[in-house]
Amino acid sequence: MRSRILMSLPALLVPLLTSCGGGKDDAAKSNAAVTPAGAPAAKTDHSADEAAIRAIYQALPDQLNTGNAAAMSATFADDGVEIMPGAPQTKGPAAIQKLMAATFASMKNLKASVGTSIVTVSEAGDMAVIEAPYQMSWTDAKGKKAADHGTTMTIFKKVNGQWKILYDTNVSEVAPPQ
Repeated sequence: MRSRILMSLPALLVPLLTSCGGGKDDAAKSNAAVTPAGAPAAKTDHSADEAAIRAIYQALPDQLNTGNAAAMSATFADDGVEIMPGAPQTKGPAAIQKLMAATFASMKNLKASVGTSIVTVSEAGDMAVIEAPYQMSWTDAKGKKAADHGTTMTIFKKVNGQWKILYDTNVSEVAPPQ
């Protein structure tokens, strides 16, 4: 059930993302350029944006593995939010850095990786969403080995020409301990 809901998130987010970033003239433009029902929508080439987002995203596991909370938090927008299981929402790079440092300090020998990601950039080119599978393994503070895997979902926004994380979360596929 959870995986079906997660799989439908990109479909639900794409209309939201494609409507973002408009100005007052966009209503007139969008009314003049309505795609007839059943006709394929024009696709704007956002390959440079996708590449930039993938580069940021692919660096995150290395930052996790080395405990570089400062580098991780620097990828967030000033109003960026980390939504981490077992913790309250955390807003802003400084607070996110503190959360990341505290969370990962007890995870020794952390090994994190992300799989093939799906990147969707808004038509306006100012917002994007990335979904990717992740895997993690570590040794906890008591010396017990642990592992997790699931799906990450990250929403980016363009700030002064740079892609920054607006929201980041993950959904574990590992059942919580009983």
